Amino acid sequence: MLPTGLRSFLERDPPRLRFGLATVAAAWLAIVLAAALDLPNGHWAGVTVLTVSQPTRGLLFEKCLWRLVGTTAGALVGIGLLAAFATHPAAALVGLTAWLACCAGMSALVRHFRSYGAVLAGYTCAIVALIDFDHPASVQHIAFGRIACTVIGVLAATAVTGLLMPPSGRRSLLDRARQSGAELLERCSGLLTGSLGAADQGALLAVVARLGDLDAEADEVLGGAPGARWRKRRLRNLLASLLLVASRTRALARSDDPVQAQAPPELKALLDQAALRFRYKDSPGSTPLASADGRPAVAGPLADTRAALTAALADLRDLERAPVVGNGPARLETPLDWQGAVRAATRTALCVLPMGLAWLVTGWAAGSLMLLGTCVFVTLLSANELGAAMIRRIVLGVLAGIGLALAFRAFVLPHPAGLTVLLLALVPVLCVTAAGLTFRLTAVSTVEFNNFFLMMSQPTHLTPLGPPLAHQGLAMLVGIGVAALALHLVMPLDIERRKRRLRQALAGDLAELAGGASGKRRANWEARTLSRGLRLLAGRGRRDRTADAEDVLNMLERGRTLRAPSDAFEGRDPSVRSVA
Repeated sequence: MLPTGLRSFLERDPPRLRFGLATVAAAWLAIVLAAALDLPNGHWAGVTVLTVSQPTRGLLFEKCLWRLVGTTAGALVGIGLLAAFATHPAAALVGLTAWLACCAGMSALVRHFRSYGAVLAGYTCAIVALIDFDHPASVQHIAFGRIACTVIGVLAATAVTGLLMPPSGRRSLLDRARQSGAELLERCSGLLTGSLGAADQGALLAVVARLGDLDAEADEVLGGAPGARWRKRRLRNLLASLLLVASRTRALARSDDPVQAQAPPELKALLDQAALRFRYKDSPGSTPLASADGRPAVAGPLADTRAALTAALADLRDLERAPVVGNGPARLETPLDWQGAVRAATRTALCVLPMGLAWLVTGWAAGSLMLLGTCVFVTLLSANELGAAMIRRIVLGVLAGIGLALAFRAFVLPHPAGLTVLLLALVPVLCVTAAGLTFRLTAVSTVEFNNFFLMMSQPTHLTPLGPPLAHQGLAMLVGIGVAALALHLVMPLDIERRKRRLRQALAGDLAELAGGASGKRRANWEARTLSRGLRLLAGRGRRDRTADAEDVLNMLERGRTLRAPSDAFEGRDPSVRSVA
């Protein structure tokens, strides 16, 4: 019989425990295969497994794809860099810095695993170029080993983790979108009766804020599954429609216009109908929304809100059916974050270049590994908005991994040992890794712990390659420590700074609209505001999210008011155009 403590641990979160065990089993298998094939730095296969493994098959397949793309691109650039500048270290440093800066900037322009692919292309180039910089003739061998180990890791992760994990979390996400939509519509209906107090108003804004979290989760949950792009677009269309409903209902409820005062009873009936369809699965054959007396809603104060409700229900029905060919209409326009990209690229260059110069000036034998640590760390985090909390977790994992690797080689296997002994000795460490992956709080630290342990202990080599392990560990710690400090001091990035930039962009767009913006800028104002508004609502900054939710709703209605005269002058119906 199992001890009580162990039994409670095994029962606490079975899916995550299964994920942790499957991941470390796949990592061990990948390392064994790489060692059997006598690949250089075979531990990279295990690192690949730990990095790409995801809790669902869809995410696993997508991340594997972008790891292959990023690894291949980075390895080829690394080969070209040393082929061109092997005898000119300063030129090689400038070229490496430029490539890393470009990759960091690109990672800020795209989302999710495409961003991961850009990051990987950056630091894979650094690994290939720097891991044995003094012997440029070996660069092709190293690049081949890196790519081959990546392929082995991807295959192992797919064969083991992919078979044991569920296909996707789509059903759970869509159910939460349904419930959030139903709650938002119910609270909007209560708003029209005047029965909502201050606490209820705050609850409505809290529901609006949750829409941002659903938008952020779309990539995490839907990615990689069949029809993922199609479903993500429709989910975001749905969230945009709900934002518009909330904004227009609040404006109508606050209006002193006697004509609009006649609208709330009929609008309340429409909101109640829509809420029921969200709460209880709406079938594709459902009838259109009808007004309270059975007549179709007439044009007037109800038109724009009714249009948003109808669009939301259409998006909901689309999400419940199988994807079709094509993307369909989009109600959001996501502007590229060029300011964030420039900051990420500049931050990377300002961290990498000084460390590279320090290596060239001192001539330290392990200096290339110091620079490598900086390159990997700063490229990985230059566009990461989680800031200090993420850095602390990663640094703790790195310290633990390097420390255990040094102890492993010094005390557990102080002398050259057979490959079988080395691989079996990994099992206890991988068991610790499995336990760490089970807890959400320690998952990030655990991945970095395992990666740096494998990188430093080099379990597929009877004796470690390169300078003495103590020097390698010191070089890595210096490189990563300086990079972590620099990320706090050199244009630091965290979620609050990102939110501040989004607020500024939203206010700038509104000011531009008030100043008479014309053409495409005016026509697409609402689509940009919806996209930026959802991104502003995602994640928790220092400011209360309900305040951000109120600002987004107010900006949507203020912009609609500013745009209405020009729409009327040009003979367009804004309620139809905004949801088409």
